Amino acid sequence: MSTEKEEVFLGSSHAKENGDADGTKLEAGKSELNSSKTTASMTELFDVDQQYIMNTWTNKDELHMWKNVGIIGLGFMFLFTAFQNMAALQSSLNPSDGIGVYTLAIIYATIILSCFFLPTFFIKTLKAKKALVVCQTMYTLYIAAQFYPKWGTLIPSSILLGLAAAPMWSAKCMYLSQMGTYVAKIKGISPEVLINRFFGIFFCMFQTWGIWGNIVTATVLAPKDDWTEPNSAELAKCGANFKVVQTSDNGGEEEEGVPKHQVYMLAGIYLVFAIIGPTIIFFLLDPLSKYGEDERKEQKGKSGLQLLFATFSHFAKNKYQMLIMPLTIWSGLEQGWFGASFTAAYITCPIGVHNIGYIIIVYASTDAIFSFLFGWILKRIGRIPVFTMAAVFNMAVMIILLKWTPTVEHKVYLYLFAVLWGMGDAVWQTQINAFYGVIFPGQEEPAFSNYRLWESLGFLASYLIGNNVELSLFMYILVVWLAASFLGYIIIEILEYQRTGHFSIYFCNGGKTVSVEQNE
Repeated sequence: MSTEKEEVFLGSSHAKENGDADGTKLEAGKSELNSSKTTASMTELFDVDQQYIMNTWTNKDELHMWKNVGIIGLGFMFLFTAFQNMAALQSSLNPSDGIGVYTLAIIYATIILSCFFLPTFFIKTLKAKKALVVCQTMYTLYIAAQFYPKWGTLIPSSILLGLAAAPMWSAKCMYLSQMGTYVAKIKGISPEVLINRFFGIFFCMFQTWGIWGNIVTATVLAPKDDWTEPNSAELAKCGANFKVVQTSDNGGEEEEGVPKHQVYMLAGIYLVFAIIGPTIIFFLLDPLSKYGEDERKEQKGKSGLQLLFATFSHFAKNKYQMLIMPLTIWSGLEQGWFGASFTAAYITCPIGVHNIGYIIIVYASTDAIFSFLFGWILKRIGRIPVFTMAAVFNMAVMIILLKWTPTVEHKVYLYLFAVLWGMGDAVWQTQINAFYGVIFPGQEEPAFSNYRLWESLGFLASYLIGNNVELSLFMYILVVWLAASFLGYIIIEILEYQRTGHFSIYFCNGGKTVSVEQNE
């Protein structure tokens, strides 16, 4: 296999001691990059006059940079407040013939197909900003279809949403990664520092969808007053012994009682939320061309067939992509398990559906707060401890839940599990995204297309497995998969250590940066 070299920037507390033996150093805050090798590599990504830009970078440019991060975060927060909460209610609002659940399966199956070819095509044709607006608008069609939920409306809108999802997420990831790399070059600091910070802020805002959405849902769909605590025989069927027999999470009995006026009210509120998302991105987000989008080598000279091949070949030829693939699937598995299996088996079954909103609010709040904090924590203790902590939290929760069934008297523990799972999810959502941006510089479109592909496969597998086997078996599968996924990540870190002589660690002063070469 041929070896192709590309620049990967990894911060280290040992960079100064190891000096040129570890690579060429970039001094933070300098007006020029000292390394001719690093300068040449970065110039391949962005054909700009660095000295000129450094001299003209102003506080206004700095504010615009952070404004763009905030606008993307707000746009996705509004959109997914609508989509995620409406998706979570599909088995309740549209139980007839299982149509609600089928729409979710179709969405993620379509995302898997679209990941192979649409992201690069959309981004090249429309550019990042327009791709975000167009793809988010296609989400609104699915929300609008809830006013007339039939096969002829929900299925086509689900397909369109699935086709739009991969390009939308790839455009978001590319925008944040490229802006971070571009600005880091100007400032003479590590791209990973800015990319991690951008993704942390984005997911801090994005993850609040669970707060606003569950407030809306809890307000509109008031809990039933006739709920009774399950007896011991019924409790024995909850928790790890839970099994979904029908397509609906709770058997399709309570769903029929949802009045139409409540359904319409929910759909109306969420449709407004969904429209706000692409609207603010259209009017307030700067084009990525401001950060060198038009100068990217990847945007020049490639046909649609070549871009399609790039998405396929990125996985086939890149060992880092192969190694990070299981952890990317885990990101979808753990989200799907918590949103469907955990809520059904450990909340609805033993303590009632009316408790879901409150527990999810705690989960989403924790997720949002730590999505922001982990970007800063990683700078101080490094990437490996943060990833390890998330894996330990997830593993501990599943092992405990395999042996424990909640009751009304002990439901406070469910809030603790929600906090731990939220902290773990915050790591996977922010740091896997940021990790892709760091180890695949200049290859954001095919790399993040792979990210959405494997994560979507995780979601799809979670729905299919969780609905057809006893939950305990599903959780054992998750435990094994998490262990294998974490091993793949550790191998990447070991390869980086062998090449550079140090692990990636950042300190609050910005650290040093070392340029290393990635061999595919």
